[in-house]
Amino acid sequence: MWADEPFRQALINASPDLARQVRAVLDGQVTNPRRARRAALAVARYALRYAHRSTPFGLFAGVALVEFGDRPLARVGDAHEAVARPEPAALDLAITAWEIGGERMADVEVCVNNLARVRDGRVYVPAEGADEFSLASTAAVELVLQAASSPITHAALLGKLAAEFPHVEPSRRAELVAELLCTRLLRSGLRAPATVTDPAAVVPPALLAACHRTAVDVRLDAEVRLPETVAVEMETAATVLARLATHPAGTPAWRRYAERFADRYGEGVEVPVEQLTDPGSGLGLPDGFGLLSEPPRAMSRRDRLLLELAGTAAVEGSRAVILSEALVEDLEAAAAEPFTTLAPAPHFEVCAQVQARSIAALDAGDFRLRVHTVSRAAGAMSGRFWHLLPDLAAGYAALPTVAPGAVPAQLSFHPTRAEADLLTRAPRILAKLVSVGEYRDSGQQDVLHPRDLVVGARDGHLYLAVAATGERLELLAPTAINFLWNNYTPPLVRFLAEISRAATAQVTWFDWGAAWTLPFTPALHYRRTVLVAARWQLRARTLPGRTARLEEWAERLHAWRGRAGVPERVLLAVDDQHLPLDLTREMDVDLLRAHLGAAPVAVLFETPPPDADGWIGGRAHSIVVSLESRR
Repeated sequence: MWADEPFRQALINASPDLARQVRAVLDGQVTNPRRARRAALAVARYALRYAHRSTPFGLFAGVALVEFGDRPLARVGDAHEAVARPEPAALDLAITAWEIGGERMADVEVCVNNLARVRDGRVYVPAEGADEFSLASTAAVELVLQAASSPITHAALLGKLAAEFPHVEPSRRAELVAELLCTRLLRSGLRAPATVTDPAAVVPPALLAACHRTAVDVRLDAEVRLPETVAVEMETAATVLARLATHPAGTPAWRRYAERFADRYGEGVEVPVEQLTDPGSGLGLPDGFGLLSEPPRAMSRRDRLLLELAGTAAVEGSRAVILSEALVEDLEAAAAEPFTTLAPAPHFEVCAQVQARSIAALDAGDFRLRVHTVSRAAGAMSGRFWHLLPDLAAGYAALPTVAPGAVPAQLSFHPTRAEADLLTRAPRILAKLVSVGEYRDSGQQDVLHPRDLVVGARDGHLYLAVAATGERLELLAPTAINFLWNNYTPPLVRFLAEISRAATAQVTWFDWGAAWTLPFTPALHYRRTVLVAARWQLRARTLPGRTARLEEWAERLHAWRGRAGVPERVLLAVDDQHLPLDLTREMDVDLLRAHLGAAPVAVLFETPPPDADGWIGGRAHSIVVSLESRR
């Protein structure tokens, strides 16, 4: 694989560390067979991704616009355009080093992170994941909080500290400000807000020179047109997924939060966001917002129906179940909550594979959709590519809202982990903007902060509004980061992003609920769409341990496959990443074994047919379509 120039360049860009290991192995510098084997397996994973996965990632896959029309078209050329930006983690290290550099920061403006909160004599700032960093609210820290409440130059801030604490050594005052920058209590103008798509635009050339790594996105030289029948099938799939939502009237956590709000404040009272979300003076955040996983939920009627459905398929040896209208109605009724008013989600995105053996078959209507995932809102998956596809971005400025008369506003924030920075960057497309945890120039127009917002209740539903004007807002967060797991998102960001849609149907990929724990769940087909593929769970304890020979391990694997009805070709799922494996190949078996050596279970999905991508020249692809609710 290393002799393949395009693959080698893609891997070097994706993982320079692995590239160095590979060179060391090939140069004979690595004599430890286990190290060499780990490098080889890592290259094998990248090779499979390079050939079979469509998720945009560096030089591995790119993006282009798709349109709908009368006749299908699929043209992919060679004039692809790679757009490079600084690699987020490397740039973060370079900026951090610059921020503690003293004199170089003199003219750089800094301001207090608007996520910082003072409680019980301490200042709290979100850290990585759901963690918080805290420090004592000393007199010096209190002065900084006051002086830098709006942007102030680094030199001017040191000057205010010197005037108030003249007997403190200048180096100690500089160390304090450097520490507050490192802990993110202060944000500097070197850290571009998320509406600046290239963070290099605001940093000095000397700082940028210290960042030697780049992250690449690819704009494809491609022209793709799908027939209108595919658009209709996308709408059909979206409609049935909305009907099959696990939480058609909002999640239990948000419903409980709305009830607590009504009990404490009542309707007609608007509470400042910062006061409401403070656990001391307000309600804090909804249940689960401070966790790194979703809280367990009670067994429901929907769960029981799905357990019966999956169990029947397993007993009958069926890999797929065709959803009838009667079954959809039963599942819809089982998920409904009594005494709740259902509101449709105003918009969301569906990501799917179009399966057709040829362009002629596609034109004749001989195709199938396979749903990959569904986003919480329009722009969630596509937003990070708006800078590559400006014609696409313009279409999101007039999205519908849950409440009539509400104004859409764009939510801009930094993730809590630097490596995800580019996932939250999207150009500003809406007139109003809510900025959370960022440095913002005080002269920017129509920029709101959490302190400017209030929460109220009407007809049992919570809403977000501007304190000064009463204008209702609904926030759009153009990022694919999963808020549910809280790994990369400040909890307040999730709160603001979800509150306006909290009482609407929570449309996602198909959720098996309690049946997810079963060793097998069948595929669910609805008309021409595969809503979810057949899935097996293989537990590590089912197979021999680490000391067994690969031949023995493979023999036991294939025996399990025969008993469970698992095909030769599967997709190994790790979160939302799917790695195609052919279990007749020794290398792929070795990859599966390596996975089970590090994880207690392997989740395997059935693969699409071998000719599924024939209509687009055999290229792996995903189609992302934004849909609006018709009310």
